[in-house]
Amino acid sequence: MSTLGPLLLATDLSARSDRALDRSLMLARQHDSRLVALHVMEPPPATALAAPAWRRLAPDHKMLAEQRLAEDLADAAVPTEAVVARGHSVDVILDTAAHFGCQLIVTGIARETTLGRLLLGNTVERLARVARQPVLVVKARPRRPYQDVVIATDFSEGSRQALRAALAVAPGARLTLFHAFAVPGKADTMSQDDIAVHCHKEAELKAEAFLRDTPELAGLPRPDVVLEAGQPEAQLSPFVFQRRCDLVVTGTHGLSGILRTALGSVAEKLIEALTCDVLVVRQSGPARG
Repeated sequence: MSTLGPLLLATDLSARSDRALDRSLMLARQHDSRLVALHVMEPPPATALAAPAWRRLAPDHKMLAEQRLAEDLADAAVPTEAVVARGHSVDVILDTAAHFGCQLIVTGIARETTLGRLLLGNTVERLARVARQPVLVVKARPRRPYQDVVIATDFSEGSRQALRAALAVAPGARLTLFHAFAVPGKADTMSQDDIAVHCHKEAELKAEAFLRDTPELAGLPRPDVVLEAGQPEAQLSPFVFQRRCDLVVTGTHGLSGILRTALGSVAEKLIEALTCDVLVVRQSGPARG
């Protein structure tokens, strides 16, 4: 039984977006899900200066875009739908996802194109803030289904929702909960080392409670837990680089979530710094610890 419903691929049809296309097809086949491929024709001047050459040569490129999508989806081996629509990227992506009942939005980054620059600066930020669906940003060339997933967590409800999304997108993958905790300055009654040990013990207790209170983990291998002192955005990147994991999952809200505040700048830094794909999960409902 599929654990992941219809997928929406948002593509600018550039060469770099082929990675997101390939990952979308792999996920759709893995979950036996429908794939909706969307290309947005943005109004000028958004695409006037740095649009790909094939788009600049055709003032109305709708027919050409439809042809490109049809070619990309020809050998999908799963149900597909190609959509070319006019409008602003985020609005059209959200409307299309809602229309087709998509449960995941997949997109890529392509800094050399206008959409890629917009994606890093505005589109992912807005999608992460307002999309009901998780947003998967594909960076790496997909060679296999996700097998090694790191979930950035602060043990909040938002992190639990991120874990659920990871289980849906990457069933059977090895899971690691990564938590970075702050260590306050030296106190009169405790040394700095003692404070660090105390903070680490508190993080261990929170991790155990988080695992115990997540029923979706019942019957599954216990996730690994990694606890590091420091700021999460500073500690996560070197860990992921050394681990060579396939996917990092993070929520947008929580007690001290990586994307809780300053979403645009931190999310952009995180997406640019990590070499693997990133799944951003917006917390639904009120934040709870």
